[in-house]
Amino acid sequence: MNNIDQKTVASFGNEWSDFDQSKMSDLEASKIFNEYFSIFPFELLTGISEGFDMGCGSGRWAKFVAPNVKKLNCIDPSQNALEQAKKNLSEYDNCHTECAGVDDNSINDESQDFGYYSSH
Repeated sequence: MNNIDQKTVASFGNEWSDFDQSKMSDLEASKIFNEYFSIFPFELLTGISEGFDMGCGSGRWAKFVAPNVKKLNCIDPSQNALEQAKKNLSEYDNCHTECAGVDDNSINDESQDFGYYSSH
């Protein structure tokens, strides 16, 4: 992980462990998701689409995207965050997690139909 500040990664990983958002209502999470993704072209996604969620954290956005695609690669440099994402996304067998960063993940160039960067 060449371009990663380990203190920041650890901080975010701890945040997702401490504040996993599991108590947030579906209505509230859906409202925030719709605001955050208001310009995302969901109409272009199909059941064969494959994409990535870079910096997936706890998987809070992935749970809304996963039902609409064939495969969603959930990538985060924090193993703690990925453990939380695996729990939150356990009902989706099309979510694949990887502990990596932007510059060292296993996704091949031009292999994804879409991608987004998750941020706070």
